[in-house]
Amino acid sequence: MKFDYLKLAEIIKERRIELGISTRKLAEKIGISHAEISRFENGLKPGFYFIPFIKLCKELDLDIEVLLKVVGLLEEKEDKKYVVRVVNADEDFFEINAKNEYEAAKIVSKFVIQNDIVDLDFNKKFEVEVEEIDEENEEISDEECEELEEDSFMKMQCENCKYHCPYCGECTLGE
Repeated sequence: MKFDYLKLAEIIKERRIELGISTRKLAEKIGISHAEISRFENGLKPGFYFIPFIKLCKELDLDIEVLLKVVGLLEEKEDKKYVVRVVNADEDFFEINAKNEYEAAKIVSKFVIQNDIVDLDFNKKFEVEVEEIDEENEEISDEECEELEEDSFMKMQCENCKYHCPYCGECTLGE
């Protein structure tokens, strides 16, 4: 996404006018000249210092993160899939979509604690482990294969072979 400087200037100017704040009054509040705000709003000054920009957004009650996404300076991160392991008195696993490992851990921890999902022993350490799931290369690990019952594993193999009958669900290899 390309940065749209003029859109940013337009949003700032429209919001300032909407709130009924003059460029002089806004400049006074954030500590810069009113001419600098005017140049910024009219597209004559493509750059703006970070601290005054933060103060400007605060005075105009604009969410900086949303604003930067709208004008193309900040890209929305795509959610990834994570497995979160929670260990205390017992352990449990959760699969969750989140933007990063920290967010996944935070969401699951809050959910577990608020809803008494895992028995908690406050004398033990509360541990959270997060691992990203690579959906493109997601395969059944050796440990997971061992956990499968032998019959279900055989059935899984048979369902993928050319002798499996989709109508009766039986293997026709020996017929």
